[in-house]
Parts: sequence; C-alpha cells; structure tokens
Amino acid sequence: MYELFILGQLMDHPMTGYQLRKALTTVVGQELTISFGALYPLLDKLAAASLLTLAFEPGETKRPQKVATITPAGRQRFMTIGLAPVALNKQTQLTFQMKLNFLHLFTADQQATILQDYHQFALGQLTRLAVQREQLAVNPHMLAEDIHDALLVNQLQQVRAQAQADWVAALRQTVQKERKQ
Repeated sequence: MYELFILGQLMDHPMTGYQLRKALTTVVGQELTISFGALYPLLDKLAAASLLTLAFEPGETKRPQKVATITPAGRQRFMTIGLAPVALNKQTQLTFQMKLNFLHLFTADQQATILQDYHQFALGQLTRLAVQREQLAVNPHMLAEDIHDALLVNQLQQVRAQAQADWVAALRQTVQKERKQ
C-alpha cells in the first residue's frame, strides 16, 4: 500500500522522504501515516528494486537532501499495482483512498474500472454491515447493553458506507459523462 503511494507521488515530480511523509499525512490523516523509521528503509528497498533512484541534492538548508525520483520501471510498477484488484482486508479502504488520490494519472477507462471496483467494495461493505447487524441483534453471548452500543456503532458504519457508496456512484457518473465527450 505504501509502495503505491510513494510511486504515485513520484509520478508527478521527485520528492524527499520528508515531503513524501507530509503528503501521505495529508491523504490518510495523522493517525495512519508512516514513521520515518519505516519510510526510509522502504525508499531504499524501492531503489534496490530499481523502481526509483535516490540522490543527494542541494536543499533549502545547508545540508543536502536525499531526493527520490521514479524510474521507468517504477512508473510501470505504479500502473500495475494501481490497476490491480484490491484485496478485502483491513487496508482496503486506505488502498482505494490512495488510488483516488492518483486518479489523474490513469486514463478515463482505467478511472472507470477503479471507480467500479471501489463502488463494488462500498456496496459489499453495506451488505456485510447489514449481516453483522442481524447477527448482533440475536447474539446470546452479549449483554443487552453491549448489543445496543454495538448496534449504534454498526449504524454509524452503515451511514458512512452509504455516503461512500453514493459519493463513488456520483463520481462514476461524472467520469462516464467525460468519457462520452
């Protein structure tokens, strides 16, 4: 997931690790960002795989800054993982957010595919939450108070998922109209 983000950010222009981390925080929020202790080894790993280059360049301060630049192989890798189906796991939502952040890098047909996949995920989320709600309502192993609270959380999750599904559906329509023009 972080590989997708780093390569996507570098598609537009080279960046330092600090700039990459700051951009990630903007997209995913402070609580889900990557530490510098994990980011720099990942940059080194991507450089070792020839997906990007790392070079020291003069910075705004007196110290040179290590700048990451995407390679042609990195561009190809970005497109491959950007267009790959997203596995259903705890990072699915975040992966789709990252894909949306780079939607401008894809063709209209590719955008339509990504949005269709995201819409299917959102609808599946609604279905999973409805099943969960039914199971909670009749769970003999939970106290009534716990069931009540869990149903409130489920309701919040359903509202979020519905808003997400509606938003993606509207964006899909916009992209489809643009494709026809």
